Amino acid sequence: MTVTLGMDTAAGRQAGEQVRAGSEEIAELARRIDAVLMAFEWSGSDAERVRNSWLEQERPALDATAQHLAALAVLLVAEAEAQDVASGTGTAGAGAAVTAAVALDTQAGLAGWLDRHLGAFFAGLLHTGQHATDFAEKLDDVLTGEQDWSVAALAASALGTVGAAAGAVVNGVTGADEHWFDEGAGRAGAPVPVPTDPTRATQYQPAVTPPRDLPSLLQGVTDAYQVGSDPTSHGDVRITRVDNGGTPAYVVSIPGTETWTPSAGATGRDLTANLGLVAGNPTAAAQSVELAIQQAHIPPGSPVLLVGHSQGGIIAATLASDHAFVERYGVTNVLTYGAPIDHLDLDPSVRVLQVQHGLDVVPRLDLGGIRTGGDLFPDHAPVVTLDSPGHFWQPAINHSYVEYTQSVRDALAADTDAGRILREYQSTLAPFLVGPGGSATAVDVPVSRGDRP
Repeated sequence: MTVTLGMDTAAGRQAGEQVRAGSEEIAELARRIDAVLMAFEWSGSDAERVRNSWLEQERPALDATAQHLAALAVLLVAEAEAQDVASGTGTAGAGAAVTAAVALDTQAGLAGWLDRHLGAFFAGLLHTGQHATDFAEKLDDVLTGEQDWSVAALAASALGTVGAAAGAVVNGVTGADEHWFDEGAGRAGAPVPVPTDPTRATQYQPAVTPPRDLPSLLQGVTDAYQVGSDPTSHGDVRITRVDNGGTPAYVVSIPGTETWTPSAGATGRDLTANLGLVAGNPTAAAQSVELAIQQAHIPPGSPVLLVGHSQGGIIAATLASDHAFVERYGVTNVLTYGAPIDHLDLDPSVRVLQVQHGLDVVPRLDLGGIRTGGDLFPDHAPVVTLDSPGHFWQPAINHSYVEYTQSVRDALAADTDAGRILREYQSTLAPFLVGPGGSATAVDVPVSRGDRP
């Protein structure tokens, strides 16, 4: 160890070299993505929009990160060299022992600081590499004809890569792995019985809403949102059992996004899950719903309806795109509202209805399901578009799950095409609606994202 005042210069130079290497890795990653994205034949407005976004936003962000780290590397090396010069002119004698002791303490602190911050930075680079690999593999699938991906999936994968790269910089500044866009495994806890008597309900556990029509099915999702709003909760899935005297049926109510932070924490339905679901990748959010169904011990052969708002709708459609899942759990119907699912290929045996407000931008984030292959405009699940409750500058109102419930109620009572479509779909849901002499019970299953190594 080189003993100097204020820095272990050997360690400082080594840190500078490591940061420089990280800068080059990010620059090389940007070059690789650029080459892959520009190399294959793809024309039209969507191609122009995706490529312009990469050239004007994502690529400059990666280049700026690389340049910032390169400058930091030069600064560390220069600081080490300057420290050597300053220490070489130090005063010998009795004061030297004191100076050396102070320097040793400082060096230990600097070494620990560098270890934390560089370790966190390289953890972020690992997350970035995982996203970049996914993006490159999807583009390779398109170029080789191995698999046809939607434009939305490619865009979501690219955004995940850029976001993870930005997270690496944040890690380096904070000295901790903030897990930006770092997906984990889903978890589900023990089911909690839901009170059927409204007088026994609490703020964070509303009583069962017996499903009798489409609005009450949407209310089940609203109830699950309310359970998940408990400060101690990381999310909830409400599973309602409907017993009309024959084989019981089950309604799985899935709320949407519950936190918008880029840090992937214990709440699984977050920004990380949004990108992962649209990109077609495994997510803790979807896995936790399947685990919740397992925890509820739904008997094989029982009809299952998945109902989801926003991200909850993407989760429902994602699960219903897996034929093995559909067969295993008896999924017969899916109802989504305010959810972009046109990029997904749902199992043809499942009856699906999408509900959207005309001015809700969220259901359009799938870009209409446009694909890069020969089938540019694949068939979509049936859609019913309702009048928007707000103006175009009020996106939160137009996407509100509360407003959707009211809009569906109004449309059902109206003599319109939208009302007719809703009434026809409602008529296919008899097993899931409480009839004369029927009853409904429910459980709340807590869900979350598990810890990562």
